[in-house]
Amino acid sequence: MFDPGVVPAAFWRDDVVQVALARRDVAELFRAYLKQFADCTQTQLALLTEHDRSDVSNWIRGSRHGQVSDINVLTRIAEGLRMPDSARILMGLAPADALVSSVRDERELASAPGLVPNARRRVDGADSSSTRIAICGSRAVTANQQVIDAAVRSLARLVMVRRLMVNHGPIGVGIEVITHIADYYQPPGLRAAVAIFGRRNIIMDAEYVVFVGGGNGTQAEADIAMSLGKRILPLGASGGSSQAIYQQILRTPLLSAWMSDGTRRALDHCADLDADAGSGDIARVADDFVDLIDNLVDADQGDPRD
Repeated sequence: MFDPGVVPAAFWRDDVVQVALARRDVAELFRAYLKQFADCTQTQLALLTEHDRSDVSNWIRGSRHGQVSDINVLTRIAEGLRMPDSARILMGLAPADALVSSVRDERELASAPGLVPNARRRVDGADSSSTRIAICGSRAVTANQQVIDAAVRSLARLVMVRRLMVNHGPIGVGIEVITHIADYYQPPGLRAAVAIFGRRNIIMDAEYVVFVGGGNGTQAEADIAMSLGKRILPLGASGGSSQAIYQQILRTPLLSAWMSDGTRRALDHCADLDADAGSGDIARVADDFVDLIDNLVDADQGDPRD
């Protein structure tokens, strides 16, 4: 099998290749690839990109339209050929390692402006052993907006104090937390946040997955987290998918097997609010939920405030 890892970076900078990438012209890209690398055959190209050989042959011969808009097809090609991030971006795909840290050091931004392809970027003052959490959720119509407001504030404080590493998507509660830090705490090193593309990527390297509010997309992230055996923490009182995820935990003991009795009681305490709950009650349930996360992180990394 041809090893795409031997392809030099210069190939992806070739004018013909760059035009093909920008136009998403798979036919022209494959022709350039086969011309440049004689050891690679159409059959191997098909195997690498998870296509039938006839599809590859039709693209190369021109009997199949060369320009492709299907993001799944483009992703398989990019991953199979191990395209560098510059080539992926030119083709309209997210960088392979566009993961985010909660706070990025000023020196990082100076040395590597833009996207930093490093899943374990340092947080200002933290090392690679810092706990990484994923913050999932959104302001779905079935969610409690006041609880989400309080949770964003409380989570922002936790991230700042604990110097947590945070995975989040381009929209939703996670980016709200980082924006709140930028707006209200104004750390000098925080000038940019890079969202993760793909629900699985958000979840994959997180030690805890936190859910606040959310709709169908959040439930999909929860399903992925459960399938990966992640430690999930839904704020049930925030409604939406988070309440549904909490109910799943109640029905499926395996999902809470990792929790101590105290952790489970704390999670139950944060599951509901009375219909007439006031702002003080709402703030309290959000703070209690964040205290729960804080205690878990404390056990993982020790308390830096001691």
